[in-house]
Amino acid sequence: MTSIGTINLVNGGLDVTSIVDNLVTAAQTPITNLQTQTTSYQNKISAYQTLNSNMLALQTSVESLLFNGETAPLSMPSDFSSRFNTSIFALRTATSSNQSVVTATADKGMATGNYSISISQLAKFDSYASNNFSSDTGQTTQTGELVIQKGSDAGNAVHVTIDSTNNTLEGIKDAINEKNAGFTASVVNDGSSSPYRLVITSDDSGLANALKITNNLTVGTGSSLSLSVATAAQDAKLTVNNIDITSSSNAVTNAVEGMTFNLNAESGDAVVTVNRDVDSIVAGVKDFISKYNDFTSYVTSQSAYDSTTKSAGLLSGDPTIRDAQNQVATAVTQNVTSNGSAFSTLSQAGISMANDGTLSLDETKLRNALSTNFSDTARLFLADGTDDDGNTTSLLPALETRLKNFTDSLDGPITNATGALQTDITSINNEIKQMQARLDIQQQLWIAEYTQANQALQQLTVMQASITSQLSSLSSS
Repeated sequence: MTSIGTINLVNGGLDVTSIVDNLVTAAQTPITNLQTQTTSYQNKISAYQTLNSNMLALQTSVESLLFNGETAPLSMPSDFSSRFNTSIFALRTATSSNQSVVTATADKGMATGNYSISISQLAKFDSYASNNFSSDTGQTTQTGELVIQKGSDAGNAVHVTIDSTNNTLEGIKDAINEKNAGFTASVVNDGSSSPYRLVITSDDSGLANALKITNNLTVGTGSSLSLSVATAAQDAKLTVNNIDITSSSNAVTNAVEGMTFNLNAESGDAVVTVNRDVDSIVAGVKDFISKYNDFTSYVTSQSAYDSTTKSAGLLSGDPTIRDAQNQVATAVTQNVTSNGSAFSTLSQAGISMANDGTLSLDETKLRNALSTNFSDTARLFLADGTDDDGNTTSLLPALETRLKNFTDSLDGPITNATGALQTDITSINNEIKQMQARLDIQQQLWIAEYTQANQALQQLTVMQASITSQLSSLSSS
């Protein structure tokens, strides 16, 4: 390919292809520059998206501290008590001295303390079993109706019709289960010579869920089906701190508000101890610090300028990333003076900030704060207070609000910044299309123009050769 301004001759003519290619390449430069610009914008969009992902991960971690195990509300609860009751600081552990007898769980906010448990009887499911059959599908029964009542309300009785289409153990089982009425039928194999038996069991334990079955299968010549009690319903009986408790279920929820005792033995004693779940609090704080440091490290990498390599991060000098960094860092480093709390900074709970902006945790100090100043520590993280300028603020609640607003998918700063870039990309792509269309037309004009010039040049070459030949003939005669 020749440079512009150079005209190559090929077999006495112009190298039209080379000339036009050079002209197109030169004219393509503005288009190439625009394409480079769109690539730069796409890279910035990707950088914004990663920033958004880091902020969302931090937001999720903050919300885990604020609303552990619950859906974050649309608006932050305004008072400390409401925030505390949903937060990770309200989590409790329930430890049994004898798990083979009883295990337990405690709801958020349960008072710490000990509960002495003594079990004398487990709750049982009411169950009926039939006589034995040689086949579950081939041996038929008499037909008629089964009336099955769960509990004491006769109005809940279910009528199950058995006729020639379903008068086998499998057919009866399916007919009962189709009712979906709080009891379940199954066919069991007891290993005997006639091993198949129909079993009907209440779905819920306790006396209140006992079954009453009226067997009216008396029609026809099929085998007789008899049903008798296999396991009688009964309630669980226990004492909690020497108070008698009965429960229809072995998961006892009616003894102590906010507690569930899971009974595992027919009888036995145990002590259940309820404590604050310090391990979960520490784990939640560690996760928060990890996500905060991920965010900080990404912001640093994208906004830094390396004077040695003369290179900058994709978002260096970008106002959106500066705003994100400022809002997050300010929320974490501020002093919050709260009524009722001796703590006002995260450093008092063992969280300190390094020169590079990342956080670190002194776990021993945090555990000590939770052990000796639990209320102060919880208020530091959750309660409203005043900053150094006297403005009302908070730590985690304010940070969660800032993160939520910044990552808003409809009108957040990142959404707006990426939207503006995408608009620019669309506009540039349209301009590129128009420029390319004009260049395509110009290329065809250049081809026609230089082809015509080439043809004229070739004619001149032929004429020159003819004149030279004629002059040579005349000089020799």
